[in-house]
Amino acid sequence: MDAALVQGYDPRGTGIRQIAVDGRLPVVPSPSALPAYDLPAGRWGIPASALAAYRDAAAVLGREQPGCRLDWALVGSIGRIESGHARGGYVDAAGTTLESILGPELNGTGPYAAIPDTDHGALDRDTVWDRAVGPFQFIPATWQGYASDGNGDGRPDPNNLFDASLAAGRYLCSGGLDLANPDQLRTGIYRYNNSDSYVDKVILWAEAYRMGADQVPDSKVPVGNPGIAPAPGLATSTPLPAPLPPITTAGPPPVTSLPPSSETTPPPTTGTPTTLPSPTCVSVPPSSTSPSSTPTLPPCDTATSTATGSPSSGSTAKVPRS
Repeated sequence: MDAALVQGYDPRGTGIRQIAVDGRLPVVPSPSALPAYDLPAGRWGIPASALAAYRDAAAVLGREQPGCRLDWALVGSIGRIESGHARGGYVDAAGTTLESILGPELNGTGPYAAIPDTDHGALDRDTVWDRAVGPFQFIPATWQGYASDGNGDGRPDPNNLFDASLAAGRYLCSGGLDLANPDQLRTGIYRYNNSDSYVDKVILWAEAYRMGADQVPDSKVPVGNPGIAPAPGLATSTPLPAPLPPITTAGPPPVTSLPPSSETTPPPTTGTPTTLPSPTCVSVPPSSTSPSSTPTLPPCDTATSTATGSPSSGSTAKVPRS
């Protein structure tokens, strides 16, 4: 029997309905076909701690609620979409995240509901608004209803992969759902996040993991963007190309020397061009010893006159004899 959609917020006495497990508001339905062609063939790596947590959660639910028929791949799909498997398995030996994974403030901005603080900041470190917490992005009010101790340390912690995986499994199975039934499967995932594209994505990744998944070591650093999965076999360190030379915009580019040309056009000048007067006389008389130097112009007087167009007003020029 299908369960009513109550979404990821404890509905008792709040009047709030259809809030996703991380505090998102419902989106406008947009039915679309499952894009199975989006995933390339091959096996997908899952960090060791995350894979162990997903398998443990499915095993516990198999004993607690065998009619739910929850498998680890469905839990792993949600773990990948919500946090990238706790940022690539960036957890300690007990499975607790080494770096907090917190959603945005649920202050009513954007696609998120306005949920005032319910835990006094104990889980999300925010005493004004609630925030989604941990690798499965539970808001504090939802965690209170599904808190689980998956690693047996006696302390349910939404920041622990084993605890949060078990809580997510119990959340998906709540209401007596049989997740092997395609309709009830979608009902359970819609309860986690009321979005068609989210439901399609969860089903897609779960099927991909069933077809092939390998355990890989936990990362020593928080890895990548939780919403982006690297392609199988992609190297984690790709050499960067050599840096390009700096680009300068100061001054014109350098000019390569070219052989002289007899038709070279002189560069244009700015301002009014200066025209020098043609000579009308010579100041040196002809030399009797140099017949070839006989000038064709008459000799000049030594009187001074300011020549029009001369470089300066005080220059001296020779004028012809009258």
